[in-house]
Amino acid sequence: MISYISGVVAAKTPVSVVIETTSGVAFAMEIPVSTFENLPAVGQSCTLHTHLHYAQDDIRMFGFFDPAERQLFQILTSVSGIGPKTGLSILSTMPVPTFVRAIEHQEEGILTRIPGIGKKSAQRLILELGGKLSPMAEHFKSTDHVIERSVMEEVESALVTLGFNAKEIHKELALMPEEAKQMAPEALIKETIRRIYQRSK
Repeated sequence: MISYISGVVAAKTPVSVVIETTSGVAFAMEIPVSTFENLPAVGQSCTLHTHLHYAQDDIRMFGFFDPAERQLFQILTSVSGIGPKTGLSILSTMPVPTFVRAIEHQEEGILTRIPGIGKKSAQRLILELGGKLSPMAEHFKSTDHVIERSVMEEVESALVTLGFNAKEIHKELALMPEEAKQMAPEALIKETIRRIYQRSK
């Protein structure tokens, strides 16, 4: 398995890139638009996390700027009926944290914004992926949180003092829906505790 490829960008489009390595071998990869937006100019160096996809007579390599993108792509394509095209469409349409929260909170309306995903497909994604994406919160940056940093720190501090695991706290706060912005710290503490206990059942 090729985990990543480092080299010089030889060519790029919004959906593909060619990376030439120091050995002189050039790798052609399909990419989501989110990765294209982070690529340097042609002739500059970069590293992409890769996934080699096998399907009967079809062998393709996919590249991702962010390891969280690759992880989500691999989870998506492991679900029956979801292929690479849908996986790239999802990653190209919305940030990973937004998609994960939409699945966790069963927000069909957000998922139907993805090209090719209708109401039935959104319901299927929620059913198939519900509860499977929470570990991805570990990849989220502090800027991905919908909660103000000062409030988040207060909640984390209180819960750690109560004996909860810091990693679990971080994960649940990262997955909170948009309404969490309006919650008072004490209400957010209670909600986080509820979610931790619910997930541990």
